[in-house]
Amino acid sequence: MLMAGEDGPGILVAQRHVIAAPSLACDLSWVLSVAALPAWRPRFPLISQMLSGREDLIDRTRSFWDGELSPETFFTELLVLSHHAGALTEPSPDALWPALERAVATVPTDLPLQSEKPEERLVFLARLEALKGSTSLRHAYIDLLRQMWEPFDEIWQPTLPALADSATTLAAQIVRGRPLADVLPMGCETFSLMLDDITQRIDGGQPLQVVPCFFFGKSLYLEFPGLTLIGVGNASGDLGARARTAAVARRIKTVADPTRLAILHYLITTPSTVGDLASSFGLAQPTVSMHVKVLRETGLVGAERKEGRLQLRADPEAVHALLRDLHDAVTPSAAKQAAWPVAG
Repeated sequence: MLMAGEDGPGILVAQRHVIAAPSLACDLSWVLSVAALPAWRPRFPLISQMLSGREDLIDRTRSFWDGELSPETFFTELLVLSHHAGALTEPSPDALWPALERAVATVPTDLPLQSEKPEERLVFLARLEALKGSTSLRHAYIDLLRQMWEPFDEIWQPTLPALADSATTLAAQIVRGRPLADVLPMGCETFSLMLDDITQRIDGGQPLQVVPCFFFGKSLYLEFPGLTLIGVGNASGDLGARARTAAVARRIKTVADPTRLAILHYLITTPSTVGDLASSFGLAQPTVSMHVKVLRETGLVGAERKEGRLQLRADPEAVHALLRDLHDAVTPSAAKQAAWPVAG
């Protein structure tokens, strides 16, 4: 089937099959990669902020693929599993986790993955083999994904309508025949080098899946048998602003609970264990542990082990950062203030 190209009525291009939708798996793969690579975190301040206070989970992420299976590379095996499960565009974590676990049993471990360097392809396929061969490793992997994504999901879910709108716009331009280089960011070197081959495959009828991502970097390119996946990083100022305000709102929600706020206030001057806090506040230890977990996840409380006991203390910098971020979220910059009319 042919259709008129965008550049003029005389230009015809083959009908392109484009799937465009947000992908939890793509955004999660990036979050995991940033967690595993400390040098990347300054480039992604929102992810870094949300990882604050989660050092135990970061250590698990960095060490999960130990030994020969642990080069400094992406969590691409997650995307391979998601594609095999038919869940690349699944937005619900409750649906994604069981889909991934089921997919492990039948996922091929001889995929060509032309988009990957040969040495990295071998790593990803070896990871899939390892997951297939160990039930305990598979359960630990899904548990890592679930725990890492939990706080990010609170920010990601409200962005889905905007991401879906972006997906629709991108798909319409590609289907109309616009060159991929004019529509998609060229941040991935392999994508740039293989652009002509990708275009030929797409114009020949191979489906293209375009994924607007929220937490992602500039771009992602992954070649599956019969499908080309291209992830597009968040270049929207509106989405970025929504992320910043969502992160602030999440931390405000943390201290909106009077007990948690009282615990935070107490820990500013009195570093304590969970047992100490339970005694001081007259609460059951599980209740205190629940409140402390929330405070640690938002980075407002840190912990260090002393003489075998976990000592909790408030992080003054994180508290000041919350107040500063709240001020910045609701107060216009000096430049904007100058442009605003003054009430008479």
